[in-house]
Amino acid sequence: MKKSIKNGYQFHITVFGGRNTNHNSQAIHEASSIGCAIAEEGYVLVNGGSSTGMMGAVSEAAFNAGGKVYGIALADYDPAPHKYLTDFEAYHYHYERQRRLIEFGDVYVALQGAIGTFHEILEVHILNILGEIKKPIILVGDYYEEYKHLLRYFEKHGIMHKDSTNVIFAHNGEEAMRYINSYFSGQKKQNYHSPIYYPAMPPEAIHNHIQQNTTPYEILFGGMVMTVFPQVYPSNRFRSSKIFAEAVRREAAGKRVADIGCGHGSMGLVALDAGARFVVQTDINPIAIANAKYNAKKHTFTNTQIDIYHGDTFQPIPQKYKGFFDLILFNPPFHQQKHYCSSHLLQSLVTPVVGNAIENFLKAAKDYLALNGKILFGFSNKDNQYLQKVEHLFTSYGYSWKLTMLKNGDTVADNRLYTLHFK
Repeated sequence: MKKSIKNGYQFHITVFGGRNTNHNSQAIHEASSIGCAIAEEGYVLVNGGSSTGMMGAVSEAAFNAGGKVYGIALADYDPAPHKYLTDFEAYHYHYERQRRLIEFGDVYVALQGAIGTFHEILEVHILNILGEIKKPIILVGDYYEEYKHLLRYFEKHGIMHKDSTNVIFAHNGEEAMRYINSYFSGQKKQNYHSPIYYPAMPPEAIHNHIQQNTTPYEILFGGMVMTVFPQVYPSNRFRSSKIFAEAVRREAAGKRVADIGCGHGSMGLVALDAGARFVVQTDINPIAIANAKYNAKKHTFTNTQIDIYHGDTFQPIPQKYKGFFDLILFNPPFHQQKHYCSSHLLQSLVTPVVGNAIENFLKAAKDYLALNGKILFGFSNKDNQYLQKVEHLFTSYGYSWKLTMLKNGDTVADNRLYTLHFK
């Protein structure tokens, strides 16, 4: 796979196509060819999440070529990811799924499909006409000749103004990929990234984007399907959280674990799934606490395996857990700057200034560490001034610390993992 651009962003191609079994071998071959080409160019494939039909064919080809494949499914049809997906979300309402499919795409490609596919094409086409997005959509194959004729009919009879939007009719997948590569070449020169690329977004923009979800939805995180409630941080959208979860899987087996700022339960549940002896979770957001309890029950973990408390860092944890934990997990936000929003609790997800969470954590964590226990602390250089302050706080609160992992160091925001011990 080719490397992504300097800011760390990989272009995303949303591919629309039918989920029903397609007996047209040429159409299936076209889907497979496009899926393979997307992966080989280092782009991310996004589609509707089904394992069947055109969706399944393009996903399988991209996955087998080593690519990232992001399924955005309807939960009633595809409640869990199939084996050719690397990332997954499932929504219970069509409009929320449609919004995610569209906002993910930097380019849209339409393969053969029926009413659902045509609805997706029309939605993207209309948004381009209205100027809400300015992204090309490529309709592949003779299958879409009738759509071209319909547009010409509208123009000829004055039903519609001449369409100046970026709708491309490609004879085959090879022609479509030539256009895509040329288009992305121009975008690279401008150092383009999606407006929903979290590493480059300020905290208030992340906050506003998270608030768009108004109903619970499913995600794949750390190898587990979890439900995310509205007003709760969705761990799968942050590469820092994904990297942190990989470390948790390596470290958690046989350990007594504290997951501080647990959100929807993500890290603690991954720890249990990896063989942790016992997990305690806390979060300042009561909705997150309800969410974490829901996910623990969903994965059939019982109160002999996990305790969940509402409150700030260690404040709600009973005294009996002092000197108890072999491993304490904390993956706080990276931003120092304040922003003002309607939700104090959701704000704490995107900036740790609220309640001085990092200092509160460092003050108390040492009291809860077992002998030879350690802390895994995730952070980034996204706010370099704040990074320096945090490293100073490690020392000033009496911890010995080491930077044990650094990833994405040449991008707009790196991802780093610290290991802390109390001296």
